[in-house]
Amino acid sequence: MSRSIAPGSAATTAALVAAAALCVVSLATRTSASEQAGFPTAADIESYRTKVERVFMTDRGGTTPNYAACVMCHTWQTKVRFSLETPATDAGWTTEQSRKNFDVVTKLVNTAAPATSRLLLKPLDPSAGGMGHTGGSFWKSRTDPEYLAILSWIQSLPADRYVATADAPVDFEFFRACVQPVFANPRDGHIKCSNCHAGGLIGFAPVPQNGSAWSDAEAKRAFSTISRLILPGNPEQSRFLLKPLHPDGGGSYTHNGPRRWQSRSDPEWQMLSQWVRGERKGTTCG
Repeated sequence: MSRSIAPGSAATTAALVAAAALCVVSLATRTSASEQAGFPTAADIESYRTKVERVFMTDRGGTTPNYAACVMCHTWQTKVRFSLETPATDAGWTTEQSRKNFDVVTKLVNTAAPATSRLLLKPLDPSAGGMGHTGGSFWKSRTDPEYLAILSWIQSLPADRYVATADAPVDFEFFRACVQPVFANPRDGHIKCSNCHAGGLIGFAPVPQNGSAWSDAEAKRAFSTISRLILPGNPEQSRFLLKPLHPDGGGSYTHNGPRRWQSRSDPEWQMLSQWVRGERKGTTCG
C-alpha cells in the first residue's frame, strides 16, 4: 500500500527540493553541452554587436568602390557566404538579427590562427597581405584601428571554437583546358568576358598577348585571380558562378554584364560547378 504525503509536510518539502535540484542539474548539463557545441552566449552576441557589427554600418563616404558601407552589398545584393540580415532600422540590427549575423560572420574567422581569418583579409589592402575585395580596401595596413578591433574580437573567442576547414583544391589543368575557353566564347548576342574582366581585381579573363592562346604565366595569373572569386567546394556561393547567373535561377542580383546562364541546369554552369567542387580534373572537358 502506498503512503500519501500530506501537503506542507517536511517530506513534501524535501521531495520538492530534490526535484528542483535535479532540474537545475539537468539544465546546467544542457547549457554546458550547448556551450561546448559552440553556441554563443548572450555576452558573446553583445560583444560581437559592440566590437564588430558596428563596423558593417560605418558610412565610408558614398556608394562607389572603396567607400560603400558593408551593408550596401552584403545584405540583399549578395548571396556569397558573407550575407547579412537587412538591418531592421537605420541604427542597425535587432538582437535576434545579430545572432543570425553572428552565425554567418563566425564562418569567416579562424580562431586557431586569427590573422588568417577571411573577415580580416578581404577588406585589407593587398599590399598589406589582403586577399583583394571587389568592394574596395577599407584598411591600408594591419595597424588600422578597425582591423585591430576585429582581430582582438577574434582572439577573444575560444581558440578551438571556430576553426576554418581546409578548402577543397580546384584543378589548374582543368581551368586552363576547359574553364579559360569559356571566357573567349560568348553566348549569342553577348560580349566576351574579357571585355570587362581583362585586368584588375576581377581580371580573371585577360586577353592573350599572342592573340590566340594564353601563355603559362598568363594562365597562372588568371587562375590566381579567379581563385578569389570562388569558394572551393561550394559553387552556390561562389561569386564567379553567381554573377553571370540570372537571379531567377539563383544568381546574384547585381552584375554589370549579361547573364550567361538562365539556370543552374545549364550544362556549362554544371561543368564549372563540378570544377569548383573539386570533381573535375585534367584536360577532359566533356
